[in-house]
Amino acid sequence: MTVALGLLVATVVIGVAGPLYLRTAVTPSVRPGLALAGWVSSIALMVLVALVAAVVLLAPRAYVVDGLIGMSHSCVNVVRADGGAAWEHVARAAGAAAVFCALGWVAAVAGRLSWRRRRWRREHLALLRAVSRCERSVLWVDEDTPLAYSVGGRDGAVVATRGVARLGPRERDAILAHERAHMRGRHHLLVLLADVMAEALPFVPLCRRAPGAIRVLVELAADAAAARLHGPGSVRAGLLAVVGRGAPSTALAMSRDAVEVRLRWLGGERAAAGRPHSRAGYALAAALALAPALVSIGVVALGVLAYCLSVRPA
Repeated sequence: MTVALGLLVATVVIGVAGPLYLRTAVTPSVRPGLALAGWVSSIALMVLVALVAAVVLLAPRAYVVDGLIGMSHSCVNVVRADGGAAWEHVARAAGAAAVFCALGWVAAVAGRLSWRRRRWRREHLALLRAVSRCERSVLWVDEDTPLAYSVGGRDGAVVATRGVARLGPRERDAILAHERAHMRGRHHLLVLLADVMAEALPFVPLCRRAPGAIRVLVELAADAAAARLHGPGSVRAGLLAVVGRGAPSTALAMSRDAVEVRLRWLGGERAAAGRPHSRAGYALAAALALAPALVSIGVVALGVLAYCLSVRPA
Protein backbone atom coordinates (compact mmCIF):
# COMPACT_ATOMS: atom_id res chain seq x y z
CA MET A 1 0.00 0.00 0.00
CA THR A 2 3.04 2.26 0.25
CA VAL A 3 3.12 3.07 -3.46
CA ALA A 4 -0.59 3.91 -3.42
CA LEU A 5 -0.14 6.21 -0.44
CA GLY A 6 2.81 7.89 -2.12
CA LEU A 7 0.86 8.40 -5.34
CA LEU A 8 -2.08 9.93 -3.47
CA VAL A 9 0.27 12.26 -1.59
CA ALA A 10 1.92 13.17 -4.91
CA THR A 11 -1.49 14.03 -6.37
CA VAL A 12 -2.19 16.37 -3.47
CA VAL A 13 1.26 17.97 -3.68
CA ILE A 14 0.94 18.67 -7.41
CA GLY A 15 -2.60 19.97 -7.08
CA VAL A 16 -1.93 22.22 -4.08
CA ALA A 17 1.69 23.31 -4.48
CA GLY A 18 1.82 23.26 -8.28
CA PRO A 19 0.92 26.95 -8.78
CA LEU A 20 3.67 27.94 -6.34
CA TYR A 21 6.59 26.26 -8.10
CA LEU A 22 5.16 26.74 -11.61
CA ARG A 23 4.92 30.47 -10.97
CA THR A 24 8.72 30.67 -10.92
CA ALA A 25 8.78 29.51 -14.57
CA VAL A 26 6.76 32.50 -15.79
CA THR A 27 9.74 34.84 -16.03
CA PRO A 28 11.58 36.46 -18.96
CA SER A 29 14.46 34.00 -18.46
CA VAL A 30 12.22 31.02 -19.32
CA ARG A 31 10.73 30.57 -22.76
CA PRO A 32 6.93 30.79 -22.72
CA GLY A 33 6.58 27.47 -24.52
CA LEU A 34 8.54 25.65 -21.83
CA ALA A 35 6.55 27.28 -19.03
CA LEU A 36 3.38 26.30 -20.87
CA ALA A 37 4.63 22.72 -21.16
CA GLY A 38 5.28 22.72 -17.42
CA TRP A 39 1.70 23.75 -16.62
CA VAL A 40 0.10 21.29 -19.03
CA SER A 41 2.41 18.47 -17.92
CA SER A 42 1.57 19.11 -14.27
CA ILE A 43 -2.18 18.94 -14.93
CA ALA A 44 -1.84 15.76 -16.99
CA LEU A 45 0.50 14.24 -14.42
CA MET A 46 -1.87 14.99 -11.54
CA VAL A 47 -4.66 13.13 -13.33
CA LEU A 48 -2.38 10.23 -14.32
CA VAL A 49 -0.91 9.82 -10.84
CA ALA A 50 -4.39 9.79 -9.27
CA LEU A 51 -5.54 7.16 -11.78
CA VAL A 52 -2.52 4.93 -11.14
CA ALA A 53 -3.07 5.27 -7.39
CA ALA A 54 -6.68 4.10 -7.77
CA VAL A 55 -5.60 1.12 -9.88
CA VAL A 56 -2.95 0.18 -7.33
CA LEU A 57 -5.49 0.37 -4.52
CA LEU A 58 -7.85 -2.04 -6.30
CA ALA A 59 -5.25 -4.44 -7.75
CA PRO A 60 -4.76 -7.85 -6.10
CA ARG A 61 -1.95 -7.67 -3.55
CA ALA A 62 -0.05 -10.55 -5.10
CA TYR A 63 0.01 -8.82 -8.45
CA VAL A 64 0.50 -5.19 -7.61
CA VAL A 65 3.87 -3.53 -7.95
CA ASP A 66 3.25 -2.19 -4.45
CA GLY A 67 4.64 -5.49 -3.22
CA LEU A 68 8.15 -4.24 -4.02
CA ILE A 69 8.03 -1.61 -1.30
CA GLY A 70 4.61 -2.33 0.19
CA MET A 71 5.74 -2.00 3.79
CA SER A 72 2.41 -0.65 5.05
CA HIS A 73 0.74 -4.05 5.14
CA SER A 74 3.79 -5.61 6.81
CA CYS A 75 3.59 -2.99 9.56
CA VAL A 76 -0.04 -3.89 10.19
CA ASN A 77 0.92 -7.54 10.55
CA VAL A 78 3.63 -6.59 13.03
CA VAL A 79 1.21 -4.60 15.18
CA ARG A 80 -1.69 -7.05 14.87
CA ALA A 81 -0.82 -10.70 15.20
CA ASP A 82 -3.95 -11.89 13.41
CA GLY A 83 -3.11 -9.75 10.39
CA GLY A 84 -6.80 -9.23 9.61
CA ALA A 85 -6.75 -5.48 9.13
CA ALA A 86 -10.23 -5.28 7.64
CA TRP A 87 -9.97 -1.50 7.70
CA GLU A 88 -7.30 -1.68 5.02
CA HIS A 89 -9.71 -3.14 2.46
CA VAL A 90 -12.30 -0.50 3.30
CA ALA A 91 -9.70 2.26 2.96
CA ARG A 92 -8.49 0.89 -0.38
CA ALA A 93 -12.01 0.70 -1.80
CA ALA A 94 -12.98 4.15 -0.48
CA GLY A 95 -9.83 5.79 -1.81
CA ALA A 96 -10.19 4.20 -5.25
CA ALA A 97 -13.89 5.11 -5.42
CA ALA A 98 -13.16 8.76 -4.58
CA VAL A 99 -10.53 8.99 -7.31
CA PHE A 100 -12.68 7.29 -9.95
CA CYS A 101 -15.66 9.50 -9.09
CA ALA A 102 -13.52 12.64 -9.43
CA LEU A 103 -12.04 11.49 -12.74
CA GLY A 104 -15.49 10.49 -13.99
CA TRP A 105 -16.76 13.98 -13.21
CA VAL A 106 -13.79 15.50 -15.07
CA ALA A 107 -14.62 13.31 -18.09
CA ALA A 108 -18.28 14.38 -17.98
CA VAL A 109 -17.35 18.08 -17.84
CA ALA A 110 -14.83 17.59 -20.66
CA GLY A 111 -17.46 15.97 -22.85
CA ARG A 112 -19.99 18.73 -22.19
CA LEU A 113 -17.59 21.63 -22.82
CA SER A 114 -16.09 19.96 -25.89
CA TRP A 115 -19.52 19.39 -27.39
CA ARG A 116 -20.54 23.01 -26.75
CA ARG A 117 -17.40 24.40 -28.32
CA ARG A 118 -17.58 22.10 -31.34
CA ARG A 119 -21.15 23.22 -31.97
CA TRP A 120 -20.23 26.88 -31.56
CA ARG A 121 -17.19 26.50 -33.85
CA ARG A 122 -19.23 24.79 -36.55
CA GLU A 123 -21.96 27.44 -36.49
CA HIS A 124 -19.55 30.38 -36.20
CA LEU A 125 -17.31 29.29 -39.05
CA ALA A 126 -20.27 28.43 -41.28
CA LEU A 127 -21.58 31.96 -40.81
CA LEU A 128 -18.17 33.55 -41.40
CA ARG A 129 -17.48 31.52 -44.54
CA ALA A 130 -20.80 32.68 -45.97
CA VAL A 131 -19.98 36.37 -45.58
CA SER A 132 -16.18 36.55 -45.78
CA ARG A 133 -13.42 36.05 -48.32
CA CYS A 134 -11.01 33.15 -47.79
CA GLU A 135 -7.40 33.70 -48.76
CA ARG A 136 -4.54 31.44 -47.68
CA SER A 137 -6.50 29.92 -44.77
CA VAL A 138 -7.51 33.38 -43.50
CA LEU A 139 -11.14 34.47 -43.43
CA TRP A 140 -11.21 38.19 -44.24
CA VAL A 141 -14.27 39.94 -42.83
CA ASP A 142 -15.50 43.22 -44.31
CA GLU A 143 -15.07 45.35 -41.18
CA ASP A 144 -12.99 48.49 -40.70
CA THR A 145 -12.09 47.80 -37.07
CA PRO A 146 -8.70 45.98 -36.93
CA LEU A 147 -9.49 42.69 -35.24
CA ALA A 148 -7.86 39.27 -35.50
CA TYR A 149 -8.51 35.98 -33.76
CA SER A 150 -8.23 32.26 -34.38
CA VAL A 151 -10.78 29.48 -34.05
CA GLY A 152 -9.22 26.12 -33.23
CA GLY A 153 -10.18 22.62 -34.25
CA ARG A 154 -9.75 20.39 -37.25
CA ASP A 155 -11.68 22.83 -39.44
CA GLY A 156 -10.44 25.94 -37.62
CA ALA A 157 -9.32 29.14 -39.26
CA VAL A 158 -7.68 32.50 -38.68
CA VAL A 159 -10.19 35.35 -38.82
CA ALA A 160 -9.12 38.92 -39.62
CA THR A 161 -10.94 42.08 -40.61
CA ARG A 162 -10.36 44.50 -43.47
CA GLY A 163 -8.88 46.85 -40.87
CA VAL A 164 -6.00 44.39 -40.36
CA ALA A 165 -5.44 44.11 -44.12
CA ARG A 166 -4.99 47.88 -44.28
CA LEU A 167 -2.17 47.89 -41.75
CA GLY A 168 1.46 47.99 -42.80
CA PRO A 169 2.90 44.72 -44.12
CA ARG A 170 5.11 44.21 -41.07
CA GLU A 171 2.25 44.57 -38.59
CA ARG A 172 -0.16 42.54 -40.73
CA ASP A 173 2.26 39.65 -41.21
CA ALA A 174 3.15 39.60 -37.51
CA ILE A 175 -0.54 39.47 -36.53
CA LEU A 176 -1.26 36.59 -38.90
CA ALA A 177 1.89 34.75 -37.75
CA HIS A 178 0.70 35.09 -34.15
CA GLU A 179 -2.69 33.56 -34.93
CA ARG A 180 -1.16 30.79 -37.05
CA ALA A 181 1.13 29.95 -34.12
CA HIS A 182 -2.00 29.38 -32.03
CA MET A 183 -3.31 26.98 -34.65
CA ARG A 184 -0.02 25.18 -35.10
CA GLY A 185 0.52 24.79 -31.34
CA ARG A 186 -3.08 23.65 -30.76
CA HIS A 187 -3.35 26.27 -28.06
CA HIS A 188 -7.15 26.13 -28.18
CA LEU A 189 -7.02 22.56 -26.86
CA LEU A 190 -4.75 23.63 -24.01
CA VAL A 191 -7.15 26.42 -23.07
CA LEU A 192 -10.04 23.95 -23.21
CA LEU A 193 -8.12 21.57 -20.92
CA ALA A 194 -7.60 24.36 -18.40
CA ASP A 195 -11.26 25.38 -18.54
CA VAL A 196 -12.39 21.79 -18.03
CA MET A 197 -10.17 21.27 -14.99
CA ALA A 198 -11.21 24.60 -13.47
CA GLU A 199 -14.91 23.83 -13.84
CA ALA A 200 -14.64 20.21 -12.71
CA LEU A 201 -12.23 20.66 -9.77
CA PRO A 202 -12.36 24.33 -8.69
CA PHE A 203 -11.26 23.42 -5.14
CA VAL A 204 -7.84 22.27 -6.44
CA PRO A 205 -5.49 25.30 -6.66
CA LEU A 206 -3.68 24.01 -9.75
CA CYS A 207 -6.97 23.56 -11.62
CA ARG A 208 -8.49 26.82 -10.38
CA ARG A 209 -5.54 28.91 -11.55
CA ALA A 210 -4.83 27.02 -14.77
CA PRO A 211 -7.13 29.02 -17.11
CA GLY A 212 -5.57 32.39 -16.27
CA ALA A 213 -2.00 31.09 -16.43
CA ILE A 214 -2.42 29.07 -19.62
CA ARG A 215 -4.23 31.88 -21.47
CA VAL A 216 -1.31 34.20 -20.72
CA LEU A 217 1.30 31.60 -21.67
CA VAL A 218 -0.30 30.65 -25.00
CA GLU A 219 -0.33 34.33 -25.97
CA LEU A 220 3.31 34.72 -24.97
CA ALA A 221 4.21 31.55 -26.88
CA ALA A 222 2.43 32.81 -30.00
CA ASP A 223 4.14 36.19 -29.63
CA ALA A 224 7.50 34.43 -29.41
CA ALA A 225 6.80 32.40 -32.55
CA ALA A 226 5.77 35.52 -34.47
CA ALA A 227 8.78 37.46 -33.14
CA ARG A 228 11.16 34.81 -34.46
CA LEU A 229 9.74 35.33 -37.95
CA HIS A 230 9.12 39.08 -38.06
CA GLY A 231 10.94 40.56 -35.06
CA PRO A 232 9.56 41.62 -31.68
CA GLY A 233 9.06 45.20 -32.89
CA SER A 234 6.59 44.12 -35.56
CA VAL A 235 4.67 41.95 -33.12
CA ARG A 236 4.55 44.77 -30.61
CA ALA A 237 3.27 47.18 -33.26
CA GLY A 238 0.68 44.66 -34.40
CA LEU A 239 -0.47 44.09 -30.83
CA LEU A 240 -1.00 47.82 -30.38
CA ALA A 241 -2.75 48.20 -33.74
CA VAL A 242 -5.57 45.69 -33.22
CA VAL A 243 -8.38 45.66 -30.67
CA GLY A 244 -9.56 42.82 -28.46
CA ARG A 245 -13.22 43.84 -28.31
CA GLY A 246 -15.54 41.90 -30.58
CA ALA A 247 -13.70 38.57 -30.61
CA PRO A 248 -15.65 35.54 -29.32
CA SER A 249 -14.74 34.49 -25.78
CA THR A 250 -13.93 30.94 -26.90
CA ALA A 251 -11.48 32.15 -29.56
CA LEU A 252 -7.91 33.32 -29.01
CA ALA A 253 -7.71 37.00 -29.93
CA MET A 254 -4.50 38.87 -30.77
CA SER A 255 -5.09 41.78 -28.38
CA ARG A 256 -7.18 40.70 -25.39
CA ASP A 257 -5.29 38.68 -22.76
CA ALA A 258 -2.37 40.06 -20.71
CA VAL A 259 -1.57 42.84 -23.19
CA GLU A 260 0.63 44.81 -20.77
CA VAL A 261 2.64 41.73 -19.80
CA ARG A 262 3.16 40.84 -23.44
CA LEU A 263 4.25 44.35 -24.36
CA ARG A 264 6.88 44.28 -21.60
CA TRP A 265 8.08 40.88 -22.75
CA LEU A 266 8.28 41.99 -26.39
CA GLY A 267 10.21 45.07 -25.33
CA GLY A 268 12.96 42.98 -23.76
CA GLU A 269 15.93 41.32 -25.33
CA ARG A 270 14.53 37.87 -24.63
CA ALA A 271 11.97 38.12 -27.42
CA ALA A 272 14.60 39.07 -29.98
CA ALA A 273 16.92 36.30 -28.88
CA GLY A 274 14.27 33.59 -28.83
CA ARG A 275 15.02 30.37 -30.66
CA PRO A 276 12.66 27.59 -31.70
CA HIS A 277 11.85 25.12 -28.94
CA SER A 278 13.31 21.64 -29.18
CA ARG A 279 11.65 18.39 -28.22
CA ALA A 280 14.34 17.98 -25.58
CA GLY A 281 13.19 21.21 -23.96
CA TYR A 282 9.61 20.01 -23.72
CA ALA A 283 10.81 16.66 -22.36
CA LEU A 284 12.79 18.53 -19.72
CA ALA A 285 9.70 20.51 -18.72
CA ALA A 286 7.73 17.28 -18.34
CA ALA A 287 10.54 15.72 -16.31
CA LEU A 288 10.64 18.70 -13.95
CA ALA A 289 6.87 18.42 -13.50
CA LEU A 290 7.40 14.76 -12.55
CA ALA A 291 9.94 15.61 -9.85
CA PRO A 292 7.39 16.53 -7.10
CA ALA A 293 5.61 13.19 -7.61
CA LEU A 294 8.84 11.20 -7.29
CA VAL A 295 9.87 13.15 -4.21
CA SER A 296 6.46 12.60 -2.61
CA ILE A 297 6.57 8.84 -3.21
CA GLY A 298 10.11 8.69 -1.79
CA VAL A 299 9.17 10.65 1.33
CA VAL A 300 6.16 8.41 1.99
CA ALA A 301 8.27 5.27 1.51
CA LEU A 302 10.91 6.54 3.93
CA GLY A 303 8.22 7.50 6.45
CA VAL A 304 6.62 4.05 6.31
CA LEU A 305 10.05 2.41 6.60
CA ALA A 306 10.87 4.51 9.67
CA TYR A 307 7.55 3.54 11.24
CA CYS A 308 8.11 -0.17 10.49
CA LEU A 309 11.51 -0.03 12.17
CA SER A 310 10.09 1.69 15.27
CA VAL A 311 7.12 -0.60 16.01
CA ARG A 312 7.33 -3.73 18.14
CA PRO A 313 5.23 -6.90 17.86
CA ALA A 314 2.12 -6.89 20.09
